[in-house]
Amino acid sequence: MANQTNKKRYIQLCLDTAFLNNIPIFAQPFWLDAVAENWDVCLIIDNHFSVVAALPFCWKGNLITKRIYLPDVSFYQSVIFFEEVENKDDVIQQLFQQLPKTVKSYFKFLPAYSNIDLSKLNHQKEVYFTYYIDRNQNELSFSNNHKRNIQKGIKQRYRIGDSDYLSASYNLLMATFKRQQITSKINFFTFENLHQLVKKHHCGKTLNCYDDNNNLLASIFMVEDAQTVYYLMGGYDATYKNSGAMTFLLNDSIQYAQQQQKDFNFCGSSQKSIANYFEGFGAEKTAISIWKKSIL
Repeated sequence: MANQTNKKRYIQLCLDTAFLNNIPIFAQPFWLDAVAENWDVCLIIDNHFSVVAALPFCWKGNLITKRIYLPDVSFYQSVIFFEEVENKDDVIQQLFQQLPKTVKSYFKFLPAYSNIDLSKLNHQKEVYFTYYIDRNQNELSFSNNHKRNIQKGIKQRYRIGDSDYLSASYNLLMATFKRQQITSKINFFTFENLHQLVKKHHCGKTLNCYDDNNNLLASIFMVEDAQTVYYLMGGYDATYKNSGAMTFLLNDSIQYAQQQQKDFNFCGSSQKSIANYFEGFGAEKTAISIWKKSIL
């Protein structure tokens, strides 16, 4: 089972700049402290006392209600490798055997580990798709509609800047969930704390798009780590539905990712219309594995 020694060791590991490239933002201790009710980590350590692999996980409940879950604002909960190993399946199985007993568990693996098989541990696999723009993509093949909307933003002198009116940005972001008839569990207090967290750690921002009359057209919330920029949330004012502001904002964020030599991750969708919208930026559909287990 994971223990405090593991957790302390993992926190120290995350402070080592030599390992920063390996650790997604969603597995960083400062992120886990902020978004999880509780979190811990399983480690595999070699004969030289080096960490080979880690499995950070979030949990809540106790006794008969204890479960491993993915916080609403996190996209991945995955194994992380710090050394090359011959048989990743064996290492992952060792990690999973350290997990505490829970009534449910939920992991969403990084794309690099989509071929890992946990069925022997009685986990059930669900395939989900995200959409990536690779940092080395020389030409971005946008759809004609996306190109028109970007040009519209240029001609009408749209302005993009960090949000200085967070409640208005939050309302636009939540409007997207309402249109999809989804009840968001992210209240304004939670969002405000996230916004301040990523500002403090220089790993994300809330961006607004305004027209020439200073009308707020659209907002997005994105985070980043050493490898990737993640588009976590976005929304627009329905009054300006045809403004093209969301496309204009996302194009700006994609350009930023390219300049930083980072991949851009749209963080997936199970809705075909949204998936088509992401693919309109030239994003590549990428399979990721969700592994679930329940004893209920």
